[in-house]
Amino acid sequence: MSTDSSERAGTRTISLGTDGTVGSNTVRPLALGCVIALTASYVGVLYGITQVVGGSQSLFALVAAMLVAATVLARLIRPWTAAILALAATGIGFAYYLTSAGVDPGVVFTATDALISDTVALATGLPLLRMLQAGVWTLGFAPAPVFLSWYLALRGRYALSVVPGGAALGFLVLTGDAGTLATLAGTLAAIGAVAAGELEKRGGSIRQADLLAALFALIVVLSMTITIVPGQPAGPTHLVQGEAGTLEATLDTAPQRSGISGQVDLSPEVRFTVESDRRSYWRTGVYDRFTGDEWIRTGQSDRYDGRIGSPPGDYDQVEQTITAETKLGIMPVAPHPISLGGDVTRRTTVSTHGQPRPETPLAAGDSYTVESAIVNPDPSTLRAAGTNYPDDVTDQYLQTPESTSSEFRERTAEITADADNPYETAVAIERHLESSKEYSLKVSKPPGNAAEEFLLEMDEGYCVYFATTMAQMLREEGVPARYATGYTSGQQVDDDKYVVRGLDAHAWVEAYFPDHGWVRFDPTPGNGRDDVHTDRLEEARENGNEDADTEESADVPIDDEQSSDPENEPTDPNEPNNSSPNDPENPTDPNEPNNSSPNEPANGTNETPADTTDGSDTDSAIDDAIADFTPRTAVLGLALLVGVAAGMRRTDATMRVRSELGIYWHGRRRDPDRDAKRAFARLERLLARQYRPRRRSESARAYLTALSAAADAADAEPIDPRAELVVDRYERATYGSGVSRAEADEAIEIVDELARDRLPVIGRLR
Repeated sequence: MSTDSSERAGTRTISLGTDGTVGSNTVRPLALGCVIALTASYVGVLYGITQVVGGSQSLFALVAAMLVAATVLARLIRPWTAAILALAATGIGFAYYLTSAGVDPGVVFTATDALISDTVALATGLPLLRMLQAGVWTLGFAPAPVFLSWYLALRGRYALSVVPGGAALGFLVLTGDAGTLATLAGTLAAIGAVAAGELEKRGGSIRQADLLAALFALIVVLSMTITIVPGQPAGPTHLVQGEAGTLEATLDTAPQRSGISGQVDLSPEVRFTVESDRRSYWRTGVYDRFTGDEWIRTGQSDRYDGRIGSPPGDYDQVEQTITAETKLGIMPVAPHPISLGGDVTRRTTVSTHGQPRPETPLAAGDSYTVESAIVNPDPSTLRAAGTNYPDDVTDQYLQTPESTSSEFRERTAEITADADNPYETAVAIERHLESSKEYSLKVSKPPGNAAEEFLLEMDEGYCVYFATTMAQMLREEGVPARYATGYTSGQQVDDDKYVVRGLDAHAWVEAYFPDHGWVRFDPTPGNGRDDVHTDRLEEARENGNEDADTEESADVPIDDEQSSDPENEPTDPNEPNNSSPNDPENPTDPNEPNNSSPNEPANGTNETPADTTDGSDTDSAIDDAIADFTPRTAVLGLALLVGVAAGMRRTDATMRVRSELGIYWHGRRRDPDRDAKRAFARLERLLARQYRPRRRSESARAYLTALSAAADAADAEPIDPRAELVVDRYERATYGSGVSRAEADEAIEIVDELARDRLPVIGRLR
């Protein structure tokens, strides 16, 4: 097949030839396809955001409009004009974002500090889903790279067209939103577009494939491993050393995310003690954005400055003193904390939801005090609270995934049909979940939206499922709600002292009532939880687990844990809400983990380290290795392998390695004459290292004679006399009648010995 190049009607046509060239009629579709694939990679990431927060149709409409605009303007305006238009689109988009975020429209175009702050936060690891106006941000982010990439590609500037799209994808890699698949797809597409540009520029040559492969591997590795240290102090990484499989460890290692797991178990060991004259749940986390399979806390935390916001209206106050009994990466508080005291508060941050957290883990013995506001949960008062919600509450706490099904909405409407106000809506949902679903820790994580699956398909679950479903049902009915995690009251060991264990970890719901604030609802049924809790603690005591008790709790009967329901949850004698009168203090089961992060494999286990008594260290190491081997690891390994191989080919490293190894290893022996010649070639390389290379004009014997003379003249180490025998075998094999198998083997053995003698001088390689 020959290469044919011609120009017809202003169109150049070049076909694929045997010399490794590709025609431009093939290059252009390839390049444009790669640019579209690159665009799809980062738009797909943005679509994943809008699926959660809404705005997918607007995003796709905007992307389509930019593609059409670029197509129309590709031959009408110059690149600089296109760049200005792209920047203008970005400015308008982010102006809208700032307006949505509450920045006054009059100063929106001068609010560069707000934009810079948000951009730096994102580039240093803040995921888009943690932004309050994430959906609007995607609409401001998408236009410029989409328009500019497609415009440049249509003008044949393929390599340059990769820059805006690559920058967009790279930014999403930095935020942590671009996953492995999107990163790889976008990177491969970018390399393809650059390659297409080189093919066209160099007349279709594809002989630089090794360079492109090495470049591809480098970009893949960098895009999947690049890390910028977050601007905020790093959070604790372990709640309890060695108990990564527990719910508490999940809460600690993923403070911004709370996932939904399958079968779980909890530890009976003591976490902290509380001195308080009022019983309460001890909250450790608040999450507002639901993705379908996890909860996310939006916003960033600020350093504690002496006070935390208080609820609206009247409230009582209660003081608690919390003492860590083990290493803690959390700060349990009675909702709703308004001030903190103690040395640890100097290294404490507070989330936008009013939940404190230590910057570094608390050590056993560390303590702090908390002043909390107790909201009046009187049902009659809450019925009359109305629906005049503050804008910031409705903006933040009514989100549901865009893909929420009509069946979920319809079923929720049926359950709440008789409710006349938000309080009755909450009670109806709470009562329905408590009475229609069984409590169990042995469930499989459902596919898709966990709230939908639990309401419509599942018959049983634990606190995570109950709380998640109730929060989403409330939001569907227009009642602001959020997902809270922490611990129930624990075991009361004195009039005002409580011992809280891992068994008490729990999740519940907080609903907002105007002029009152956040009020707790707990839809998890209490029946069955107490038995599991009691059995687990009894088992720990029988096994001699000293960490399951403190000095105060060791002699307190387990039955003494049952007591009245914690305060701050509405209790109407005529309306059974499931603040479970039967199970006041641990609405969570001894085994009921609630928000395991989907990225935390420990959540999928059903056995805590404390329960593991069998299995060898080798098995554990193997399990750890398997758990650490992820598709991401495989992809990185493959990319590195491709890059190394291409790089070695590019630098002739393979030939160099083979040449070096050939000096010390003769390889497989075949024909005697051929082996004799190879033995001399190895000898020649050895002599070249120690003395000098053989000149073109020198015969093998003349080369050996010259080296011997030079060594004698310089009073240097003489040439080994056995080298003459190798030369003799070479000459007979090359110019004479040949050599026998024994003679060839003798020459090989001589060179082997000389090579071994020279091993110490390997460091002097040229």
